[in-house]
Amino acid sequence: MTRVLPARLLTLAALALIPRMAAAQSVVATIATDKAYSVEVIAHNTCPLQEFDGSNRRSIAVLANYNDSTVPNEDLNLDKTNAIYLTPGAGFQVLDGNACDRHGGMLQLPPDVASTFQVWVRLVGKPGSAIDVSTCATIAGTTTIVCSTDALARTRLTGKGQPSFTNATGALTTVVNSSLTTTLCGASTVSLFNTCLANYFWDWDTSGRPHAQLWFVQQ
Repeated sequence: MTRVLPARLLTLAALALIPRMAAAQSVVATIATDKAYSVEVIAHNTCPLQEFDGSNRRSIAVLANYNDSTVPNEDLNLDKTNAIYLTPGAGFQVLDGNACDRHGGMLQLPPDVASTFQVWVRLVGKPGSAIDVSTCATIAGTTTIVCSTDALARTRLTGKGQPSFTNATGALTTVVNSSLTTTLCGASTVSLFNTCLANYFWDWDTSGRPHAQLWFVQQ
């Protein structure tokens, strides 16, 4: 038998959702005011054939349902699928918008991005799709890869107030790893683009076909 809730209970339930909706809208409004740049990372079941080199596009293609389990000592000349390389330069620019192929993608960021900008991320793709992103690099003068233990793991949720933004500044602008204390870095936390590390990149693992929006917001 179908039960019909009284109108009063339905009204109370709707009112209970208002604070969460208002909070989500408030965050978007606040960070939108100071947004300096945005880029979208979109997963595809089939990789685009185009290279997207120097296209200055606002999106980067990655492969859906991909997890490469990047480990130390991996050769950088091997498969770079879903590796989004980060390079310092004059402003924001997508230099290679196809990270779905074996060569990886490339995103140019301001040299002081870690101290000047916050990075906010939200997923707007299919519910249940997810990302697991680590900032990685090589130890300067070697081919040894070290990845941050502070990863960004997000799943596309549903319901009121979704999709919502997450402040992912730490996960996407620093490499956190205790092994760095024994290198020239001399600390367990290293920011983009400290020269004690090289070849910075995001290791962008996917579950399903996530569609991520990244906003760089002036601090």
